[in-house]
Amino acid sequence: MSCARWRVGAVAALTVFLLSCATGTSPRWRYDSAGEARQYKRYPRNIAVDYFSRFRRVAYVKGNEPLEAFLSEEQRQWISQYGQPEYRRRPFRSREGEKVEEWVSLAHNKLTQFVGGGVVYAGEVTDMERTMIRLGYPRGCLISQAEPEIERLTFIYSRPFDLEREVFSFSNGKLVFRQTQR
Repeated sequence: MSCARWRVGAVAALTVFLLSCATGTSPRWRYDSAGEARQYKRYPRNIAVDYFSRFRRVAYVKGNEPLEAFLSEEQRQWISQYGQPEYRRRPFRSREGEKVEEWVSLAHNKLTQFVGGGVVYAGEVTDMERTMIRLGYPRGCLISQAEPEIERLTFIYSRPFDLEREVFSFSNGKLVFRQTQR
């Protein structure tokens, strides 16, 4: 009988351990060579529309007011400082496994990311976000590392039954290349 209890306890402990690992609790900050904490921007694990993990192209929803009862104190401070977000990105899983909410205020050129209601990144709205607000998620995405701190994302936008493609390349969020292919 005690062996059966041990097995049940072991299975329960293993389940709790596995679930705690899957919650996406990565560090809030990264540290530079001087040991100073600095924010870093979260990117989605899968940014392209592949119709298996993401069916809709819409990345940012315009003008939805978040429910006041579900806001954290940091989100309420953001609203009091910048007003209601003009665009809210649909929550996504980051590469680190975190569930990220992203709010954009174009009037203030402000992008803020929240994980668990806490601010993990605040910065300017880059060309990449402006493109995704306008066109949504790309059909395909190529990611390459140009240098240790420079990541390049190439978005490919195409429509079904249309031979025209638009290609955008961003380096750390800034547009570095754009081409329309026919």
